[in-house]
Amino acid sequence: MQLLIRKLQLEWPAWLAVSFFALLPVRRLSEIPLLVFAIAMPFLWRSGKHGARTRKMVRFIGPLFLCFWLPMLISSFDSYLGLKSWTHSIAAVRFLMAAVSLAVLLQPPSLRWQVLKWSALVLVFWAADGFIQLIFGYDLFGVPVHPDRLNALFFKKYQFYGPVMAMLSPLLLEYARRRWPAWGWASAFALIMGAVMIAGMRSGWLAMAMVMSVYAILMLRRENRELRRVSFAIPAIAIIVIAISYMSSPMFQDRVSTTLAITGGSEQALDEASSLRVPIFRNSLRMYSAHPVNGVGVRAFPEAYLSFADPDDVHVRNFNGKSGASHAHNLVLEVMADTGTIGLIGLLCAVVLAWRRWRSFKPDQKLEAFPYALALVLVLFPLNSHFAIYGTYISSLVWFLAGLWASAYQER
Repeated sequence: MQLLIRKLQLEWPAWLAVSFFALLPVRRLSEIPLLVFAIAMPFLWRSGKHGARTRKMVRFIGPLFLCFWLPMLISSFDSYLGLKSWTHSIAAVRFLMAAVSLAVLLQPPSLRWQVLKWSALVLVFWAADGFIQLIFGYDLFGVPVHPDRLNALFFKKYQFYGPVMAMLSPLLLEYARRRWPAWGWASAFALIMGAVMIAGMRSGWLAMAMVMSVYAILMLRRENRELRRVSFAIPAIAIIVIAISYMSSPMFQDRVSTTLAITGGSEQALDEASSLRVPIFRNSLRMYSAHPVNGVGVRAFPEAYLSFADPDDVHVRNFNGKSGASHAHNLVLEVMADTGTIGLIGLLCAVVLAWRRWRSFKPDQKLEAFPYALALVLVLFPLNSHFAIYGTYISSLVWFLAGLWASAYQER
């Protein structure tokens, strides 16, 4: 019993981090592990054991966070929803605190490895659960398939299932690459890719295409020579998985036919292919043109939408004229609309600063941090469709991954 208690005392940060990923399907519950890490930061700052590392991580992560947070704060001064913008901006400080605590508490390699291992197994379970729901109409916990999308455990956030799996797929693929035989790695690739395909979200498809491209390049490295032979099978695996997914998933077929509507060439065809997002993109640009300095206010997009939408806007009609689209559905457009040019400058500064931070990692540290760095790139890739970047769900995911990424860093 004492051994178990001692083990828990040493490993609780790793298990708490794994619980964050495991709770992502359940709305708001994933906030609990993040808040625990945030609350831990003041204690780590004053700790004799962790104080020095905590202050270093504040200097490491803090400037990146300011690129994200200062535009939010500045946008609140004349926001369309002042109270909501101020509340959201002030509450966002918890993301910095949680990321710093993660970078401090998960510094030991054994704990980081435990997080990678169990997070990978969580992803395997999600993928298998999705196939079970596709076949039987219910997942392992009795969750019925959503009429619009395959959702598995994501019963409240059904549209998050495919994209979140695709964004976190580097955690599974890196664990499989380092620990499983070549056939196991190929099987993991096929499983996660198939689940993303049948989920029917095109943002997840694009993310998986990026993952395939990255690993095609990585297979050229010497340390992956044992996987090269099986890597040649990846294009064949991809074709087989896509074909089977298309034949077995009506949702996949529907999304393909919707996407192919773009071949019509007209604005109506483009609107149909983009799931009625052309008015959202247009109104986002109108918001930026009218408020180029600091935007309409962070998380004030639905309210501002009413002022810029056309009288017959489909999204205003969907909310009976009381609200508009919830967000811009694209990282760059959301930053432009919500936080203006200040937000764009912050975004560019964050990219430059993150690259400089990455270059300061030693080779072995880059290897440790790679799955989290790639996951962050997938979440924030600007040429994809996005969930609300300033929203709690994606912000929590971004800064949790940032904390895990920073945990691998050691000063030279």
